[in-house]
Amino acid sequence: MNSEIVVYTDGACSGNPGPGGWAYRIEWPDGSIEEGSGGEPSTTNNRQELIAVREALRAIRHAGGEGVPIIIRTDSQGVINWLTRRWKRNANLDLFPTIDPLVTPHVQFEYVRGHAGIPGNERVDALAVAAVRALQGTRSSS
Repeated sequence: MNSEIVVYTDGACSGNPGPGGWAYRIEWPDGSIEEGSGGEPSTTNNRQELIAVREALRAIRHAGGEGVPIIIRTDSQGVINWLTRRWKRNANLDLFPTIDPLVTPHVQFEYVRGHAGIPGNERVDALAVAAVRALQGTRSSS
């Protein structure tokens, strides 16, 4: 049994800005899996990437997972560099106050190459794209 929580996150957008989706996959130490996704009708890919991290960390906090090592695996260099403050934050400034308190010393970030066959990353990509398609279907039927 793993003693850490492994999280995959991803965001997608059709147009930038355009309809966007975010998704996370939490692999709990006991082997169980929790997934979540959602979207916004007019957004950017970077915003959806950040929201995916926020929503995953909120789900972990809600489940009482604070204090356990958390590894967030993302294919977004932006997420890693903005949340570790290696890069200056110029956009999505409204999101950081809702994410920063969740990024405790127990949280580490790992870059994974997108579309490289990594199962967790492929899964969140599919969930984020499905969220975009759901929004597009809703929009086109209105």
